[in-house]
Amino acid sequence: MRADRSGSSGPAVLPVRLFLGWLLIALAAACTPLSQQLDEAAARSGLQPVVLPGSDYPLYSYQRRQRGHHALVIIEGDGRPWRAGGRVVAPDPTQASPQALHWLGHTTGPALYLGRPCYGNPQTPGCEPMLWTYSRYSTVVVDNMALGLTHWLQENPEIESITLAGYSGGGVLALLLGERDLPIRRVIALSSPVDIHRWADHHGYGRLFDSLNPAAIHSWRNDRERHLYFGARDRRVPPALFADAVERIPGAQLHIIEEQGHQCCAPAIWLPHPAP
Repeated sequence: MRADRSGSSGPAVLPVRLFLGWLLIALAAACTPLSQQLDEAAARSGLQPVVLPGSDYPLYSYQRRQRGHHALVIIEGDGRPWRAGGRVVAPDPTQASPQALHWLGHTTGPALYLGRPCYGNPQTPGCEPMLWTYSRYSTVVVDNMALGLTHWLQENPEIESITLAGYSGGGVLALLLGERDLPIRRVIALSSPVDIHRWADHHGYGRLFDSLNPAAIHSWRNDRERHLYFGARDRRVPPALFADAVERIPGAQLHIIEEQGHQCCAPAIWLPHPAP
């Protein structure tokens, strides 16, 4: 998740009438061609575009098709749900600087940059700002991503297992998606707020009232590894704020990387060799 200065975090608790007004403004606003920037970044990383069907929203994704039985699937951060310091809903949340996409270019083997509903094309029918603000980790979002990933696996039947990684808010989605019935071997959350309500309260933001909170999961699957990485100098997602939440996840391993801030961590830290 980005700090409030970049406009991606939620603002303080808002009157409903004011928020609805912002929705109308956002829907009417012209979109910045961020999808073109994403296409160019993917091409530089050697990835090809692929649109995966979700239950309600297509997922604008990128893939690297190479031979192998184990794939790396990565989820980007929240991008820019808000602008003007969190006072205005952004008409397009697509990442201007896709950190996870850049990291994926430094890995080898079959891989998928799994899109999120409305990211890459917020003009998709049915898209509305709730899906990238208060509902960005909702059941609707996770359901769509699970279906899109299932479709990709069906199109690539040689892939038998997955490492699922997510950066910042994408790590929240990785933890949630990791509980679905998918061939996920390990889940990697990078600079991710494991307890989204504690994160919001810490920064004085309004809680994401229509989102799922990993900290509220009481029964975790025991058939996959979980590794959570934090930068010791991260002020956006301070590791000390979430250490006890990580401890409540059975078998989860906490990694605090010295000299790293919110952009922790590159694949060389958590994926030093191609997955088997």
